[in-house]
Amino acid sequence: MYFFPSLLPKPLQSGYSRKYQPNMLRTQMSDGYVRQRLVNQGAPDSLSVTWMFTAAEFQEFLNWFKGNIHCGADWFVCPLLDNTANSVTYQYVRIQKGAFTQALVFRNDETAMHKVSCTLDVSNTVVDDGSWEDHYLPAGSTDDEFGLADTVEGARIADIDSVIEEDIDTGAGIGNVTTTESASTWDEV
Repeated sequence: MYFFPSLLPKPLQSGYSRKYQPNMLRTQMSDGYVRQRLVNQGAPDSLSVTWMFTAAEFQEFLNWFKGNIHCGADWFVCPLLDNTANSVTYQYVRIQKGAFTQALVFRNDETAMHKVSCTLDVSNTVVDDGSWEDHYLPAGSTDDEFGLADTVEGARIADIDSVIEEDIDTGAGIGNVTTTESASTWDEV
């Protein structure tokens, strides 16, 4: 699993826009309204992001882009604002078509500033396994120092069936189920 480099700045809030794209089928009818049906809800969202990098940061981004995520073909974990823009979540993303735009904002004798813009495919799965701490928190610190990283969903989509089965097997979420020997009936406590 690849992570966005922790030493690089997070995306700018200005111009941060998310496009929700449910997977729909539309059928043009010969008369009347168009028929529209939801195929599934698993389509990734599109997110337009922009970063501002110094010359050294841009070079690090370019090396990571070409080497680690194979020119944008691979998915990686990136810190992004959640849907309410109140907190940061760590989500699986990839760069659409591996394409980004780099513009030179200014240059002087000491450094240059680069503006990098791209559109990300954002998976509905949020990283909630704690592995982000190894990449984004300095050694020996807690996430209380940097604010709690909330998740959009409690369980990963791939693991939801095992969570449901475990709840059914253990009785979790249903209430405490006990038996009484005298009546031999099930009582909910």
